[in-house]
Amino acid sequence: MPPIYSALKVDGRRAYDLARAGEEVELETRAVTVHSLIRHSRPGRNEAEEITLSACVSKGTYIRSLARDIARALDTVGHVTMLRRVKAGPFTLEPAISLDKLSELGQARQLEQALLPLTAGLDDIPALPVTPDQARALREGRRLAGIAAKPGLHLATDASVPVALVELSEDELRPELRVVRGFNL
Repeated sequence: MPPIYSALKVDGRRAYDLARAGEEVELETRAVTVHSLIRHSRPGRNEAEEITLSACVSKGTYIRSLARDIARALDTVGHVTMLRRVKAGPFTLEPAISLDKLSELGQARQLEQALLPLTAGLDDIPALPVTPDQARALREGRRLAGIAAKPGLHLATDASVPVALVELSEDELRPELRVVRGFNL
């Protein structure tokens, strides 16, 4: 069950906005997958009071909710004292830079050297080459018909330059490509 203080939308409004306004928030449970959950021993700690876990979970998992649910299953209470995300999609901590280093690079006007290209976060989305005219239409937010591709999410590119994140409908008779997120590159 996601927490009521989440960015999920309820009737078009963010759950956290409703919760902060004192309104009743009812969220539906979500199916998530916990691929692994490992307990780490920490010398000198009373494990009846404190444990350290590493979790590998599917998209949409709220770790604090997972901790709450584990505590409930153990017929106790619990909370998260520290949360550290070590991987999100293709990103890991290995190439990460500190906020101090990021600030330093910004001051020296060398920020671009540290930034990954937009496509680094979209590697798992299939590319869909489009013509310059189609790219222009997508940049204007127009829908395209007659595109030959599998239904679903695609990265529209014009000569390898990202144009937009697009979604092709599953309508077999009249498939339509719509912009999910446009890029101004």
